Amino acid sequence: MTASLTSLRCSQCRWVTKVNNLIFKVRRPTGLPYSCMNCSADLFKTGEAVKAGKSDSQKRSQKQEKATARRMGGRVQPASGAGPAKGDVRADWHARVECKLTRASSFSLKLSELEKIEREAAPPEKPILEIEFQGVSPNKRYAVIPGWLLDHFLSLEEE
Repeated sequence: MTASLTSLRCSQCRWVTKVNNLIFKVRRPTGLPYSCMNCSADLFKTGEAVKAGKSDSQKRSQKQEKATARRMGGRVQPASGAGPAKGDVRADWHARVECKLTRASSFSLKLSELEKIEREAAPPEKPILEIEFQGVSPNKRYAVIPGWLLDHFLSLEEE
């Protein structure tokens, strides 16, 4: 289990200190100080919470999801599927897409991720894992689909 952290900015020196929420909640009522890592001021008295914004990675992920939804005529799933409806993008009645991106030249693919999106796609949706490599110019996108779906597409070409 990872500890949740809060960022506090010291109003004296403006230094931002990451504070473990559990320790912070225990120390505050007891009056024990929680010191600034730079000037040692008591953050209970001089600290102000720093509002957490979206990281660069989160912004890039949202941009990828919106672009995928636009291309497929679908919609971005709120909270990237954290609720009851799963997947990043849903194009009703034909696809459910999980979007991944990397700035590296390689991407590690796990069977569990592929099985997860396949399980979550409700028929007649097709499960797709889209990987975008953003470390190259122009960006490159690849789609990973289950073998049965590839067989289906190839059989359509023969008809």
